[in-house]
Amino acid sequence: MSHAGHFVWRELVTPDPAATTAFYAKLFGWTAESMDMGMPYTILKHGEEQVAGATAPAMDGVPPHWLDYISVDDVDAAAGRVQSHGGQVVAPAMDIPVGRFAVCQDPSGAAFALFKSADPGEPPAGTPPAGTFCWSQLMSADPSAVAPFYAKVFGWKPVPQDNGQIWFMDGEAARASAMPKQAGVPDHWLKYVAVEDTDAAWNKAGQLGATQLAPPMDVPGMGRFAVLADPSGATFALWTHQS
Repeated sequence: MSHAGHFVWRELVTPDPAATTAFYAKLFGWTAESMDMGMPYTILKHGEEQVAGATAPAMDGVPPHWLDYISVDDVDAAAGRVQSHGGQVVAPAMDIPVGRFAVCQDPSGAAFALFKSADPGEPPAGTPPAGTFCWSQLMSADPSAVAPFYAKVFGWKPVPQDNGQIWFMDGEAARASAMPKQAGVPDHWLKYVAVEDTDAAWNKAGQLGATQLAPPMDVPGMGRFAVLADPSGATFALWTHQS
């Protein structure tokens, strides 16, 4: 079964994975397991579900960040589309024990990974439970200018919204969104973790050493969110869905 266009994995790149994953363990209740991926690698789990990975950067000078893995049917072909439409391949396609991947940047510099699983299984279904990733949003200096790139690479249809966001549609399904970023922040993909209470998680994260970047606020008719940076500097968001 093809999962092309789905967000299928998130990866924390940080200089001290053990210390930083301990923060997430306390905040979200995640547990950590070591895995051999040809390099030291940590799998983060919420209960029995694998929710993310963590690893040290492959080279000096890479800032801490969360990286999205987006499924494609052919990593090499998708990497070619990235380059043809103004993006860059910063880590060329390579095989790993669970599949094949490449790390890319869009024309504005936001990073993401292409991925084809060796054993794709069934796509995720239903509402993501608390403690798991639930959304990814492109924070861009000019969402309208960069949206066509993602349409060409993944086949998503950019649909402008009344609130200034752009939704990336895959048929009837919304895969991600894009919105203008604040000045002075590089273009990036922001990952949202579902929580039962955004305000409580915001306060707890601050007590655990996170930097509080955008305080809890409501998105009318949808939910409540907040943005933080973990103790190593990688940014992420909290989200509580309005039922």
